[in-house]
Amino acid sequence: MKLVIEGMDGVGKSTVAKKVAAFYHLKYVDGLLKTYFTDKGFSEAELAVLVRGIESFYDHEDSLVRTWIMGFANIFNLLNYDDVVIDRHCLTTFFYNGDDRSRRLYTIMQEISGKPDLIIILAGSPKERRRRIEQRNADDRDLQQPEKLADGNRQFVAAAEELAVPYQVVETDGQDEEQVFQAVCKVIDAWRCGKEG
Repeated sequence: MKLVIEGMDGVGKSTVAKKVAAFYHLKYVDGLLKTYFTDKGFSEAELAVLVRGIESFYDHEDSLVRTWIMGFANIFNLLNYDDVVIDRHCLTTFFYNGDDRSRRLYTIMQEISGKPDLIIILAGSPKERRRRIEQRNADDRDLQQPEKLADGNRQFVAAAEELAVPYQVVETDGQDEEQVFQAVCKVIDAWRCGKEG
């Protein structure tokens, strides 16, 4: 199973993805390839260089460059892992980089790597997400970036539709970590039953 947990910053992607991985005996993989390079024995210092290199492209003016750099991890994770939960993938890349110039690249990336079996989009209001980010780290740089605090739930769903990937939405507002995890497990179990039936 190739499962992806997506959503705006502050919805609990990493927390839920790690719990899902442990519960279903899947490999947890982050969207920046840190997991892969850690598995290959790279040091924390080497990982920091890798992450800085990737992050240096976040504000690149050319959406084609941003899409390829960020999309490389999407391709790589799907090609290198089978039973996996990926924390962020093509919808995040599309949300921040997708435009008329880069749309065709997403199709090419899917032709290279295939698509995830299921994407779960965690949705939450900007107010609740801000609260969670502040609780996690009051100095988090995401709090200074308006696009990361926007109401992007509809754009994630629109990206899933445009990219024709299988997805389900799980609302996180008003739910604690365990409730969100249980809701995600229900979606996964229903999907698995559908695949087996």
